[in-house]
This record gives sequence, structure tokens and C-alpha cells, in this order.
Amino acid sequence: MGRPATRDVVCYHCRGRIEVPRSARTVTCPCCFKGLLLDDLVVSTSGWPGKLETCGVVRINKRARTVTRFVQAGDGVEVQGVLEAKVCTSGGVVVRRGGHVKGDIVATSITVEPGATLEGLSLCIRPLPSASRQ
Repeated sequence: MGRPATRDVVCYHCRGRIEVPRSARTVTCPCCFKGLLLDDLVVSTSGWPGKLETCGVVRINKRARTVTRFVQAGDGVEVQGVLEAKVCTSGGVVVRRGGHVKGDIVATSITVEPGATLEGLSLCIRPLPSASRQ
């Protein structure tokens, strides 16, 4: 049996739950009418202008150093390099060995591998948002 043709995502603007085609890369939220990025974001170099926002996963690769105000990812955040930002995700945060996170984290789970660093932050582990389907 194949994968379903659609998937549920949570809008990172209004927290509304919506169903989108699995093949879609962007979509407009029918609740707040703002654009949403559905693809995973992979940061491979240092620097990033503005916020990192996606309904997918944000990955900070090993040699990347990312300093930004805010990271919001629907499916989670994985850090192998350096990330300085407030992180908010409906998924989990994984800080790999050698990874470094400086900033506040709000997530459903946090995994910190031996050799990873968390600095000067507050952590909030919370269940998935219970926003009703709209």
C-alpha cells in the first residue's frame, strides 16, 4: 500500500491544522490566507537572513553557523552545527554530537547527544497543539 496523497500540517502563522497534497511545496493557509513553506530547510553555510520558517524540518548542517531571531518548524529541528535563535516546533529538537544551540526552545521533545551543547536557554516541552481542523 502506498503513502497517502495528502498530509496534515499546522500553519506556523495561525496554528490552524490543514490538509495539503503530499507533493505540494508551498500552500496558502485557508484559515489566515498567509503563505506556507512545506519543504524541509537545510542550512549548509553560515548566516541566514531573517527567520527560518517551514512546516517541514529545519536542519543546521555540521559546518553551518546560523544566528537568527526565530526558527519555526512544523516537523522538527536537527542541529549538527551552531544555532543561535529562539526555536519553536510542533516536532522534536535533536542536537547532534558537536552541535550547539543557544536560545530558548519550545518543542514536543528534546534529544541531546553526548558531545552536544545547550547554552543559556529555557526549555518548554509541550504536547502537540490541539488546534481544531478548520
